[in-house]
Amino acid sequence: MDPMATLEDQFEQAFTEITLPDGGQHLLEADAVTECVVNGDAVTITLDLPQDEATRQQVAGQVEARCKQIDGIARVTVRMADQAQPAPSPGPAPQGPPPGAQPRPPQRPQHETYLDNYDAVIAVGSGKGGVGKSTVAVNLAIALSQLGHKVSLFDADIYGPSVPIMMGLRNTKPRLNDDNSIVPLEKYGITLMSIGNLVEEAAATIWRGPIVHQVLDQMLRDTRWPGGEIMIIDLPPGTGDAQLTLTQLLELAGSVIVSTPQDVALLDAVKAVAMFQKVDVPILGLVENMSAFICPQCGTETPIFDKGNAQRAAGQNNIPFLGRIPIEMAVREGGDLGTPVTVSAPDSPTAVAFREIALRLLEQIERAD
Repeated sequence: MDPMATLEDQFEQAFTEITLPDGGQHLLEADAVTECVVNGDAVTITLDLPQDEATRQQVAGQVEARCKQIDGIARVTVRMADQAQPAPSPGPAPQGPPPGAQPRPPQRPQHETYLDNYDAVIAVGSGKGGVGKSTVAVNLAIALSQLGHKVSLFDADIYGPSVPIMMGLRNTKPRLNDDNSIVPLEKYGITLMSIGNLVEEAAATIWRGPIVHQVLDQMLRDTRWPGGEIMIIDLPPGTGDAQLTLTQLLELAGSVIVSTPQDVALLDAVKAVAMFQKVDVPILGLVENMSAFICPQCGTETPIFDKGNAQRAAGQNNIPFLGRIPIEMAVREGGDLGTPVTVSAPDSPTAVAFREIALRLLEQIERAD
């Protein structure tokens, strides 16, 4: 193993070295690993194996022995998918996808299986990380709510969920109904759910494509969303498994792409546009975030990352331009403190910009209907 390999690479290598006794496939080829969650020096691995007890014991023993060879891993827990016990309450340290949910075989629902009790489901994505996509998703959801709409927010960024921090719900666990379904959290007039409210904050989630699909499927299936006019989904950055999974599980009304004005960010934003177009998801608009720094003393704008390039890119690609979000200290402070700028500073230039973008988004949704 390359000494520079990531922890994910090391686990993947371990799983490819272990084969099933019958077919000769390794664990990843057989989609036998349904969950792998690391918390400190401990790892919990869930396997989907045949009912044969001898096979289960043999493979589980091999997985435990091999994973203990990974640097930094001292404790290995191996469990079977059909024997994993649900947590009795949303209490501390849930290890993996939603607590209280009964294990079920992976499903491949058709369009409109989930969230069909919302008038419009909008995905907020970006071609790359670090452009403020989650900040836009959170403040856009709140701005739409402030305009009088019934809004929910789903944090689908399973590798880096930041919505709990931005919404002031850090380390807050949802409660369960009697049927073990999850009751979404509520804050600032919207209902929301995030994988960050279901696993320990410091835990590293190591999930391949099929597991990503299963986790998102289970969160959507087991959360009792109240329904309403608009559901905003905060996607992971890029154009990978989570994005494609959600286009399979949902009937998306459209997507909003977030980018900074830099050329390198816009190149990736255009790739995100192309991805959604290939899966027939309408592009409702492009948002230019971090458009210019506004001096809190004199109000002067300084285009630190340039300005206006996203609008030009939108025109070149024949997609709507929804607006620019300036850089203000209140945005960073609000995100860190759990009081988004649309709540903490509703009259600030940034909050005003978010409401204007929300109004333009509503226009685009009506045109797309």
